[in-house]
Amino acid sequence: MSDTSSPGVAPERLTELVRKAPLSFVGTVTRVGGTSLAAFPADARNERTTVVRVDQVLHAPEAFRQLAGSEVTVQLAPDDDLLAVGDTRAFFTQGLVFGETLGVTEVGRLPAETVQRHVSLAATTADELPFSAVQREIRNQDLAAHAAEADAVVVATVAGLEDLGLPSYSEHAPHWWRATLDVSHVEAGAVEPGRISVLYPSSEDVRWRHVPKPLPGQPGLWLLHGTSGELAAHAPYRLLDADDYQPAQKLADLRERR
Repeated sequence: MSDTSSPGVAPERLTELVRKAPLSFVGTVTRVGGTSLAAFPADARNERTTVVRVDQVLHAPEAFRQLAGSEVTVQLAPDDDLLAVGDTRAFFTQGLVFGETLGVTEVGRLPAETVQRHVSLAATTADELPFSAVQREIRNQDLAAHAAEADAVVVATVAGLEDLGLPSYSEHAPHWWRATLDVSHVEAGAVEPGRISVLYPSSEDVRWRHVPKPLPGQPGLWLLHGTSGELAAHAPYRLLDADDYQPAQKLADLRERR
């Protein structure tokens, strides 16, 4: 398991902030009570509106990873301390206004020195951003929680695919197919090594497109959920969630979090 701790900050607190905030950065306040955005809401401009120069992006969606050196308007959290020009902090934020520059609302804040360890480590690793390791840990935690709720967890290779040809009553119908998995290892569940049948929705409708679509010969780690009702007659398990398929190497990560 990765060590995501920082001096003076509990790992749980850092994880909580990264979960809540799509964008975090180390920044220095350049103006108080102003904005870098003409479109920033007038009724939101007050002593808690600050202009911050982004010194270092910590984690961000792809479109905002090059913010370093630019100014953003930050609406400070109502329950946190006010800041003065020259103050440097690690800001955890959500998007508010998008224009010629960026306006964000603050969901949390840490002293800048508490994230310096992550900045230093990122400079010596293949990680693109300082909190990449924190985000990986979050994804692994979520995967472990999801695996704990699955009815079976197996390492298997897709041995065959079959359209069940069930009637469709709406445009949002799942169009169930059946995959035959050749199970080589059972990590959890009442499954024996060998071949088992697993249903999956082949539809690309918005309701189903996130569910994995097995491919012929595809190896991997499969998180399976029991079928019920009429579907149970076609296969004992089905795929329901985007995380139900993982590379087989993810099994090591699951075991570390037990």
